[in-house]
Amino acid sequence: MKTQRIYAPLIVLILVLFIYQTYNIYAENEAADAVTKNAEDDTGKEPHVPSAEGTVSLPQTGEEVPARPAEGTLPLSQTEKPVLVRPAEETVPIPPAEATIPLPPIEVTLPVLPKEKVFMEPTPVERKREKVGSESCRTCHEEQFKKWNDTIHAKWHPSFIEPDKAKESKIECETCHGSGNLHLEDNRNYLVITTFGPLSKDTREEQNAVCTGCHNKSGLHYWNGGAHGRTLKCVDCHQVMQNNSKRYLLKGKSEMEICLKCHIKEKGKIFRSPHLSHDEAKMTCSTCHSPHGSDTPGLLTTASVNENCYKCHTEKRGPYLFDHLPVQENCLLCHDPHASVNNALLKVRQPFLCLECHTNLPKNLPSSIDRHDVFNPHSGFTYYKGCTNCHPMIHGSRHPSGARLQR
Repeated sequence: MKTQRIYAPLIVLILVLFIYQTYNIYAENEAADAVTKNAEDDTGKEPHVPSAEGTVSLPQTGEEVPARPAEGTLPLSQTEKPVLVRPAEETVPIPPAEATIPLPPIEVTLPVLPKEKVFMEPTPVERKREKVGSESCRTCHEEQFKKWNDTIHAKWHPSFIEPDKAKESKIECETCHGSGNLHLEDNRNYLVITTFGPLSKDTREEQNAVCTGCHNKSGLHYWNGGAHGRTLKCVDCHQVMQNNSKRYLLKGKSEMEICLKCHIKEKGKIFRSPHLSHDEAKMTCSTCHSPHGSDTPGLLTTASVNENCYKCHTEKRGPYLFDHLPVQENCLLCHDPHASVNNALLKVRQPFLCLECHTNLPKNLPSSIDRHDVFNPHSGFTYYKGCTNCHPMIHGSRHPSGARLQR
């Protein structure tokens, strides 16, 4: 309430001042408009003499001319003097504005900018590549040439084609590295030839394409889609410039040495496995696996795991009168082919391996003499015994009475 009493008079005073100021501005504008209108009416009109008959226009000579009475009207009396009107002063015409002379254009000298680089530079003309022969390469690479000359590539001669074409089909340096005439002109420029190894400027696909140009048959059908073909280069495992191994021009002394560089997990099993032996005449990694690709899991050389095992263990193939179903399904269900501390490369020792499936064994005898109560510590069949003591034909039985794989 107190606030309203204080501000109410102030608001009224502000409104009164605002109205008064607005009225003054309006009055001034009206007066200015009237003066302007009268000035416009007086300019541009001839002087006239008011009379009873009308007005008589006077020439602008400066003389006083009496007004004549109009026809049909009474003349003015002599006592009445005519009203003389001086002509208005001549209005001096305002001279036209001086013609604006156009200014001369200003010459602007722009700074010379540096030439911008073209985004797409024209491709230089590639010089023709020509072969120069292995002897020209030998002049600089004498040591490499001697090592390569002792390999199977240098000694290979195609015997299935005509003799006149045998010389053209012989493997030389330029067969793999490409034409060397440009490299001879600039021996430090390795961009004009194909190089191999980790320091090569060529991609993995380009390097492998050189090898698969000849080695595109047999086990290399699945190379591009295999696990090794998608990640490795041929020169990661092979050294074609010298004989490090007895076969296959490997980078190491043996095949297993090459494989175990990446497969470290299997490297620890080599001393407790009959399969991973140091004697390549017995068995190597490529006996079961195809390093250049396969259409089976694990890069196997056969269609299945069992087919791989049956190449050596033919007695386990069958046919059986009574089959053991896990055996027919997959040998890896019970065996670890790389290594195991158990007998016969079993994954788990007996009887625990069998109990992974056979958990519902019949119990018709007291636990003290029940052979199937293998978890009873008082049973004589719990430890140091196995299911094969009574069921020796674990892979399958051909006997008519061998339904339980006992015969």
